[in-house]
Amino acid sequence: MDINARTELYCIFGNPVGHSLSPIIHNTAFRNFNINSVYMAFKPESLAGAAAAMRSLNIKGASITIPYKTDIISLIDKVHPLALQIGAVNTLVNKDGLIEGYNTDGIGAVLALEHSGISLENSRVMIIGNGGSARAIAFTFLGKKAEVIICGRNLSRISELSKSLKDTGFIAETVIIDNITSDIMKRVDIIINTTPIGMSPQTSLSPLNADLLSDHHTVFDIIYSPDTTELLKHAISKGCKTVKGINMLIHQGIAQFEIWTGFKPPYELILDALKPYLDVDNE
Repeated sequence: MDINARTELYCIFGNPVGHSLSPIIHNTAFRNFNINSVYMAFKPESLAGAAAAMRSLNIKGASITIPYKTDIISLIDKVHPLALQIGAVNTLVNKDGLIEGYNTDGIGAVLALEHSGISLENSRVMIIGNGGSARAIAFTFLGKKAEVIICGRNLSRISELSKSLKDTGFIAETVIIDNITSDIMKRVDIIINTTPIGMSPQTSLSPLNADLLSDHHTVFDIIYSPDTTELLKHAISKGCKTVKGINMLIHQGIAQFEIWTGFKPPYELILDALKPYLDVDNE
């Protein structure tokens, strides 16, 4: 597909952003549907400048990643109710100069589990972490009638997330990682790591002791580099069902693309495009 004077621009704003696979996802989808658009990665000097550039250059849509998912809210015109509830935005749409914000992280996680045959309803989910992705997943999963346990090392931070959930009518337990026992783990069906622990270059680290895992657990790590984290290696050795971070990346990207264009690219198309950029193939 040729780039010409009618080509529309989409992008990702983040810092760092050079590692992002989002350009592969969205440019593959644009080509698949023969849409005259291109998607690029930008590391803006300021977030306010990025929002202004979106308006002045008529950038049609943008992905928002670390560290901007919360701060972007004050710079846009409208926020989807779920994203407002979560307190984080990862998707922007420019509608004639009015910028709307959405969050597809939570639904991306839901779809990644469902794609692997895992049902959320009536399940107990332990979410490790308290950042933007943890918030998105917690709010979305509770809306899907799962029970949620927020787990982390900082009591005040996990308590703050639990309070945010309570303020909107949801109830979530909290537990400090060092206080997790085998009795607690017996009640858990799904474990999700939303922290950067295990991400390159610290690939030998895991956020959870392998001894706490057993074969009734589904273990989901939202990290996609490396493809199989240390946590997932431990889970495989314990006979757990595992879900890789690349699955969530693809599903949240598909949800973004659908918001922007109304088209839903096939999962397998995006996965095949990403495989050369991963350290091993996915099934």
